[in-house]
Order: sequence, then structure tokens, then C-alpha cells
Amino acid sequence: MPMTMPARTSAAMLAAPKVPLVNPTSLTRFVDPLPIPALARAAGTREHPAYPGRTLPCCRITLRECKVQLHRDIPATTMWGYEGQFPGPTIEVRRGEPLLVEWINALPSKHFLPIDHTIHGAERDKPEVRAVTHVHGARAPAKSDGFPEDWYPPGHSALYHYPNGQDAATLWYHDHAMGITRLNIYAGLSGAYIVRDDEEKALNLPAGEHDIPLMLCDRLVAQDG
Repeated sequence: MPMTMPARTSAAMLAAPKVPLVNPTSLTRFVDPLPIPALARAAGTREHPAYPGRTLPCCRITLRECKVQLHRDIPATTMWGYEGQFPGPTIEVRRGEPLLVEWINALPSKHFLPIDHTIHGAERDKPEVRAVTHVHGARAPAKSDGFPEDWYPPGHSALYHYPNGQDAATLWYHDHAMGITRLNIYAGLSGAYIVRDDEEKALNLPAGEHDIPLMLCDRLVAQDG
């Protein structure tokens, strides 16, 4: 028996632009160098109330729209990235050495992905674009953890404190805004956060150019990028 689509669904499909998706099996393999993100560098030092009489290194990382060439044979794709990169710059720290990061929201005011306003936290009375960064797995104070409700819109920033009081680990940072986390991460807001310590160093593991941060993810991409 043939199936009949609801009128609303069929009308939406007819109105949608019909740009074919890229078939990943059709792409030539191993023609693009593996993108290795640059290391984040401190922009200076700042004081923090948790460390009276002491200044801490401070990174300033900006969230902004960018164009990314995902494959040689695909036109550049519009994405959102930390420092305009996908993945964002790798933050590398040592155990017990605290770091400040100022996360700066310089994204557009309109989202380029469709928002489902029926989801909790994505209601229409909230700014369409908002962000807050969470370092997944970090032992961070509550005020620097990137709670989903702590989002802020474009033109604003937040200064976070990471004590790094934990064992060596490969962590990652990503957007965490309530209701649109999945959209912001899909748009590209993610990066690596690596904690080093002496115990790890004593293992004599591959280091330097042989220590490569690798993030695996998937995307649907239209043939026009």
C-alpha cells in the first residue's frame, strides 16, 4: 500500500532547496593533509581572586564564523570555530599550573542552522545565537564550568579559571548553551584540551610531532559546501 506524506511535510520538502549531499565514498582519499590545530598561546597575564598577589597566564579565544575546506573536492563550508578554526586551537597545560581563558563571543546574531523552539532552553524569547564553553572532564570551579544556563550572546565574553589539578588527560572543550548545544557543536565549536604531568612524561610516550590530537566527528555536507 503506498504511503502518503502529510501535506505539511510534503510542502516543506518541495520548498526546500534540492542540493545533493556529498557521497563520502566518492571522495578521493588521502589528498588533504591532516589538520593539526595550533597551540593556544597566552595573550598576557591577569590577576584572579583565587590567587592573591599572583598573576596567571591568560588566553583570549574568540568564537567566530569561518570558512573551512573540509576536502579538496568540496567548496569551502561555512562553520563556527574557536579562533575561526575547526577544530579550535589546542589548549595544553601542566598539572597544578592554573590558567585563565577569556571566551569571547563574536558570532553572528543569526544562526545558520534551524532552531527547534520546542526544546527546553531554545524558546523564542531567547537570543537566537548564544554560547558558553565547557571543558569536558576538567575539574573546574562551578563558576568556570560552563553551565548550560550561563550562556551569553554575541558581543559578550566570560573569563574562566582552570586550576588543572588533575592527572594527565586528553579532554575537549565545546559549546554548552542550553537548547542549542547540538547546533553549536555541529557548527564546529569544539577543540582539544590536554593536561600533562610528570608521570605521563616518565612513560616516554611519542611526543612532539608524533603526538597528534585527533578528533573524530561526522557532518552531512551538500555538494555546494
